[in-house]
Amino acid sequence: MSRHGAIRYAAPVLLVPIAVPILFLTLIGGQSSRPPDLCGSAPNAVPASVVVGDQELDAEQMSVATQVVAAVRAFPTTADKPHAAVIALATARQESGIRNLDYGDRDSLGVFQQRPSQGWGTAEQVRNIAHATTSFLRHLILVPGWESRPVTDVAADVQRPAEEYRGLYERWVPLATRLTQRLWPDAVAPASFTSDATCSPILLASAGSVVYPVPSGFVGTDQHNWGGTGSHWSNWHTGTDFSVPCGTAVLAATGGTTEIDTSQSWAGHWLVKIVTGPTSLATWYAHMQKLDVVPGRRVVAGQQLGGAGALGNATGCHLHFEVHLHNGSIYAPDNLDPSQWLAAHARAG
Repeated sequence: MSRHGAIRYAAPVLLVPIAVPILFLTLIGGQSSRPPDLCGSAPNAVPASVVVGDQELDAEQMSVATQVVAAVRAFPTTADKPHAAVIALATARQESGIRNLDYGDRDSLGVFQQRPSQGWGTAEQVRNIAHATTSFLRHLILVPGWESRPVTDVAADVQRPAEEYRGLYERWVPLATRLTQRLWPDAVAPASFTSDATCSPILLASAGSVVYPVPSGFVGTDQHNWGGTGSHWSNWHTGTDFSVPCGTAVLAATGGTTEIDTSQSWAGHWLVKIVTGPTSLATWYAHMQKLDVVPGRRVVAGQQLGGAGALGNATGCHLHFEVHLHNGSIYAPDNLDPSQWLAAHARAG
């Protein structure tokens, strides 16, 4: 199915090339002719430090905690079970202080101090917070009674510490509970695309984990044309365009898994998506003339995905970039203004 875009018209005089994608669809029931109003302003970035209960957590700890909870929500078995986040965060506090450590006892690494020699993954994998949390959860759900037994017992069954350390996880349960409530505010009654869920910090990237999708010298070429209407488009413009020379490096704005859709002719040969989970943050990249990644590959923020181009429905070389907070479809209510999102979260590469 083709998507948003322009009707052909006499070309105006432009200082920089912009996308002119074409939409052959007319509005049908349930689709809006204007972008959703998501929270009224740019989402808040994770603060430098916050006080949670009687403890102050710095930006690194909040970033790690945010990613842990995001992974819990992305894991199918625990997607609606915030208690799993409490267990994971209490474990993380005991094992690493909620930090992604590059050292530990013997070969222990990462937020859960998992040991590559014990089958938790490679050293790189156990320091990938999403991978480490998912590995933790795979073991957690195999523990009998994990949803009802004391947190410290369940965490110890997963981590297998020495006997004298088995009871130490319990003291972090109040902190883990407050953190979960803060990062998963709709935990009691999960909502789908409600304004609260859309603005929840857990659905946003954490501080330091986002980069601009183009090199730093081209950040200023952002056209800020998300939501554009008029003669350019028969519906609103669902992304923003960076006007860059053909071949300019296209960078992953966040870490995640690559998905490559070859059925969207408006995007050119490939519509590249970097997905963080089935219902969590996804970023889209279109009109690329070169591809440097393959489907299903894990990438990190700032990794080159390919080169910008003018393929598909475009009048000049540029990168079309979209942000979907819940991995939704083109016009889903989770489609966010990428320029505001980048301003709130990104650093120049």
